[in-house]
Amino acid sequence: MFTIKKSITLCATLMLGLMFSFCSNTVDVYAGRYGESEKSEDHDNPEVIGSIVPIEALRNPDRGFHVESDLLCDNLKSPYNDYEVYEDNLYEKKLELVDAKNDGITLVQQYIYLTKWVDKDLDDEALGNVRKIFELLKKQGYKAILRFAYNHGGLNTSAGESKQWILRHINQLTPLINEYIGQIATVQVGFIGAWGEWHNSPLSNDQVAKNSVVNALLQALPAPYCVELRYPAQKRALTLNNESYRARIGFANDYFTAGEHSHAPGNDFVPNTEDYTMVADEVKRYNYYVSGEIPYNEDTEWGLPFLITPIKSLKILREHRYSAFDISQNFDLNIMSWKRVKVYPSLLDENKILFDASYFKDAEGNDVVRSFYDFVRDHLGYRLNLHPESTVKADGGNLAYDLTITNTGFATVINPKDVYLVLISEENQVVKEFKLDVDPKNWIPTTEQEPDVAAKYSLKGSVAAGVSGKLKVGLWIPEKGTDAMKYNADYAIRLAQTRNVSYWTDAAGKYSVNIIGEIVF
Repeated sequence: MFTIKKSITLCATLMLGLMFSFCSNTVDVYAGRYGESEKSEDHDNPEVIGSIVPIEALRNPDRGFHVESDLLCDNLKSPYNDYEVYEDNLYEKKLELVDAKNDGITLVQQYIYLTKWVDKDLDDEALGNVRKIFELLKKQGYKAILRFAYNHGGLNTSAGESKQWILRHINQLTPLINEYIGQIATVQVGFIGAWGEWHNSPLSNDQVAKNSVVNALLQALPAPYCVELRYPAQKRALTLNNESYRARIGFANDYFTAGEHSHAPGNDFVPNTEDYTMVADEVKRYNYYVSGEIPYNEDTEWGLPFLITPIKSLKILREHRYSAFDISQNFDLNIMSWKRVKVYPSLLDENKILFDASYFKDAEGNDVVRSFYDFVRDHLGYRLNLHPESTVKADGGNLAYDLTITNTGFATVINPKDVYLVLISEENQVVKEFKLDVDPKNWIPTTEQEPDVAAKYSLKGSVAAGVSGKLKVGLWIPEKGTDAMKYNADYAIRLAQTRNVSYWTDAAGKYSVNIIGEIVF
């Protein structure tokens, strides 16, 4: 039900991170088996193979680990600490706090507190400051898991929000949301209650107000982008103006404990409950956005001062198709422990977790062990792989292609993307773009018929090249929308890098292309 927000000082968190990082590869931590209690002593001599070998993060939009930023809209400062202020290095500082500068992070859970305007119009100051935040995200190549709220005081407090002014503010924010849709991964249905979590509010028991807020946000946010609610019960209670929009309502699990905390029932999505089954069934049908965070490591009623079972967590992340997960909260305990948990193919096979064999190979083709942290980081959302037998070739004056894609991520490509084949000249210029009739949102990890096997997606055809010479062939998956969104390398999808896939980016930063072959016309 509740999460406890507190200020964590920069110095303390960095010190904790450093202490853990010094020993991150020297301690073997058992990952556990799905359904096994974290207190179990009988691990049957679990298989552990070699030392953990780090793998370079795959930076891709709309997915992965994220950090959290809290800003008051009036002064663009955090209500919880002194170091978090709006400036060019805001997100860089957040990454430093959790030692994540090399983790390919593209997401920020961005809270914007409209406290000053709780009972009046958003004026030029408010709207201008929201624009500044969007511009900072755009400048640095991030997307927001966006939440607006009024009450940053927490439990047993109220900001006095009302349906009238929430709806007015959503209306005022709609042009900005649409203008900066390229900087939004999803919008969490906040506004009501402490931290926008729908409790401790004058509207806590006002279902009509809640219906109105959700309907207004769904109308403001262009389809097919998703909003997120906190609890499945909230979604069951909704009356929607357009019932088809129910497919665009995902979930933000702000109390992820793998069902192992005493307060998990009714707060976490606990396995073998109505809530858990609802999310598992719906997400396969709708492929909406799901994200989560672990409670803080604190010895309080709602804190999580113990380790949750990694493999059980992994199974949940896959079954609920998580796209994003916070590493700011509980960083010093659970998140850091994940860097010392070993993950290897036999463990994943035993627990029916998808992976591509190349993930557990080093550059020389040797078998290696990865960390639980890296595996989760790299498989949240989508992870697209090009099958090694895929081919591109010159067929007279045509480009013939026969490609097979698999997705071994937990989820799929949720937000709109286009797919192109491109030809790149020896002068490093894109000379041709061929748009393919395919929607990568359909590249779900598995099918109902084969739920434990990565589904294969074929891209096969032939197009007139219309150029001559020696050319690189690339698969380009940019943002769908305006040219400014399309031609921004920060928001194009990269395939997993293997021996048949490399990356190319142009000097202007317009293209980020997966090179899949070379041909001569």
